[in-house]
Amino acid sequence: MNLKHQHRKTTATLRLALPLTLSLAACSNDEGQTESTLGPTPTTVYEGSYTSAAAEDILGGGTFTEPEDADRTDVESTAEVAALMLHSWDTVTDTTQTAAAIRAIPLMSNEWATNQVEPERNGAQGAWLEPAAHQAYSAPALAPAPGDVSQDVADDKAIRAYDVSWRWISRDGTELTTTGRQVATIYLEKHDDQWDVVGHQTQDMG
Repeated sequence: MNLKHQHRKTTATLRLALPLTLSLAACSNDEGQTESTLGPTPTTVYEGSYTSAAAEDILGGGTFTEPEDADRTDVESTAEVAALMLHSWDTVTDTTQTAAAIRAIPLMSNEWATNQVEPERNGAQGAWLEPAAHQAYSAPALAPAPGDVSQDVADDKAIRAYDVSWRWISRDGTELTTTGRQVATIYLEKHDDQWDVVGHQTQDMG
């Protein structure tokens, strides 16, 4: 091969390689620009409850008893969870006391569940004024009610009565003196080895 022919071959090879090299360099630059433009995924720092959070995420500061806490094969467990839930209110999301009963619907018979309808006004509006001003939620506690109201009526029917008291926990750290106390009577029936709440009533205590 003469020198002139070898020079032409080398020149042709360079002409083919140069566009490929430039193309690869362009792709590399484009990718670099894309990574630089997008940057790393920002880290979100959680600093408390977001106002857009789902109600169940902030309800009672995560302290409320839930239907799943009840052992439905046990009458005492079902009645106690129901009594606590009926007195678990969050003034941020609840407008009436009935809101708590609606959350307890999974513990109820279908017939009794249909009776849980919120009224237009809160019957405890006056007692809720101070707690609501501090976005407070209730912290209920219960003990067996005195007397002979609690009884096993039959193998599949029972009544349980509780002395329920509660205080309010504010979200802004304010110590609240507002408290409440009621006697809650829970009526239960057993269906398919599961206890259902078929009625309840409350009575204010002075």
